[in-house]
Amino acid sequence: MPDINQINGLVLCDEINVNGVTIANINNIDSITKNCCTANGPISIAGPEDSCALACADEDCGNFYTDGTSGTCPLVNGDYLYTDTSCTLATSGYYSPKNCEGGCDYCYSVNGSGVITVTECPSECRTILLASSPESCGNACLERCATFYTDAPAGTAPTIGKAIYPTSECSCPAEGNRPYYSDKCGARSGVCYTINTSTCKITGITPCR
Repeated sequence: MPDINQINGLVLCDEINVNGVTIANINNIDSITKNCCTANGPISIAGPEDSCALACADEDCGNFYTDGTSGTCPLVNGDYLYTDTSCTLATSGYYSPKNCEGGCDYCYSVNGSGVITVTECPSECRTILLASSPESCGNACLERCATFYTDAPAGTAPTIGKAIYPTSECSCPAEGNRPYYSDKCGARSGVCYTINTSTCKITGITPCR
């Protein structure tokens, strides 16, 4: 197939305009389709999966490509993830290079446009008994406990920077997360955890009253 970047020695994608027409408004030249993609790689990544926890545990690695720097760990927010050198967008979902070549301990959430959002892989995903409230720490400290999930190490209480998740995959839903949790659960004492509902990470810890 003819390469549009080889027409008359013109590297089309490096130009601002051709004969007064901007590159963004050029779809083809002489019926040769413009393709100005940059596909660096391959990079070995597992996925797609339904959550970061599953992607970070996945060992079924495949070759992918990116418009970012393929040799860096991790890729950066806003990079694209492709399935081939023709810049075919990767399916939306969660990907991770953790158990692939290089052992990069990060998760890539890919949206429907192929754009990457980078987060760290959960270090652990275990159950924890907590009460929750959408309203206040005071209410959370009075509620009965239910099963939630955390990336805090077993045998330790969650600390600031760790997360409290509503799902067994230790993934943070886009909406519906409650901001207040408590481990008091009917006991004489306990604490309230305030979380960032966008990341599920703990931002504050205060004693129950």
